[in-house]
Amino acid sequence: MTGFRPTDWGDSEEPIVKLDGLYGFNFESLLGGEHLKEFSGVTLISIAESELLPILADFVLEYTFTGEIRGLGGPRGDAMVEFGMSRFRRQAAQTDEPLAILALVTFFEQNKQTLAGYLTRAINTSNPAVRGIAFEAFGAYLLARAFSGPTPLEKVFEFVGDKKAVKDLEKEVAELVTLEKVDDGFKITPLQIDTNLRSSHVLGRSSKTPTDTLEWLRNPQGSAFCFPANTVGPDLIFVLRLTNDDKILRVCVQFKHTQTLSPQDSKKAIRTTDPSTFLSQKTKDNSLTCSDPLMRREIEGALKNLGNGTKKAGRCGLLRVVFSYPSLPDIDALEEAAKAKGGHPLATVAPHHLEKETRDSALGQAILSLANLVLQRPDRKRTRPDELWEPGPRGKE
Repeated sequence: MTGFRPTDWGDSEEPIVKLDGLYGFNFESLLGGEHLKEFSGVTLISIAESELLPILADFVLEYTFTGEIRGLGGPRGDAMVEFGMSRFRRQAAQTDEPLAILALVTFFEQNKQTLAGYLTRAINTSNPAVRGIAFEAFGAYLLARAFSGPTPLEKVFEFVGDKKAVKDLEKEVAELVTLEKVDDGFKITPLQIDTNLRSSHVLGRSSKTPTDTLEWLRNPQGSAFCFPANTVGPDLIFVLRLTNDDKILRVCVQFKHTQTLSPQDSKKAIRTTDPSTFLSQKTKDNSLTCSDPLMRREIEGALKNLGNGTKKAGRCGLLRVVFSYPSLPDIDALEEAAKAKGGHPLATVAPHHLEKETRDSALGQAILSLANLVLQRPDRKRTRPDELWEPGPRGKE
């Protein structure tokens, strides 16, 4: 019914299923005609399904990648309920049934409405605030593509600081995996972002509070990405499996989509990726203060226990990454942060590395087009827009 298979499916051959009658999900009516709603013979709503299709695709694909469920009201919400995709909840239409989501993703991809296409459209919007938000999901997708198979870390990340200190780590080969709590350990499952083999109907989770972030760290439940709460620090947390010894490398990423990144802003971006400074803000006297020391200790502890971590990446087995484009972080700020004793290794992402890893020209062109856009600073507080045609995964300070 869905076109997806669980990751523990043991047979490489597709099962043969014969269904009699009308079973499963059928969204073919979205491809043509009009959606009409009548009351006492009067047409109240008229939406062409050909126009509704890309809108619904963006809605569903955003949810599968970020875990965000946005309520819909008005004609579009009514249409989704009428097509059997959604249900009404608190006067809005919500789409969060796993089988329906997976079936919709398959249907959309068959009609050229792919996750890559959605992210490319979002990153090329004319709205700079939305574009800054979308860059986080776009960057996460590029990293997922880069590590969909075993890949040397040095092919994607440019490590900063003393080369002798990171030489053992940068030579490691890693792959993207999902973790799911089983008894006292974690079930580890490789994830190839472009396949229909997965352990969850969502690839990522967007946390609204530090507690939500902590819950994901304690059990990701088969999702690959955590977009932490704004106050925590990084924009993205995910894990890689080192193929040499099956150890886990946790990765914290800060995204910056801006034309200029000053030394001060570079230091702030780097700081957000360090667990010892999570939940921190600078005071007027330029000192750091933590809003919730107990929560920070719990988050740091959960990071240390997220899989069997490598000892090649500091006390938390963690790699700090600043992904900035089209500008790069200040080199002096990077070098200073990399020299800090007792810290975690630090790296940047070179976009041309990811471009080489990208197998389709549309994504390659999207990467290149980012440098040609007139960007505004996305550092200020952003709010996610309600308009469905300008989706964004999550705001971040």
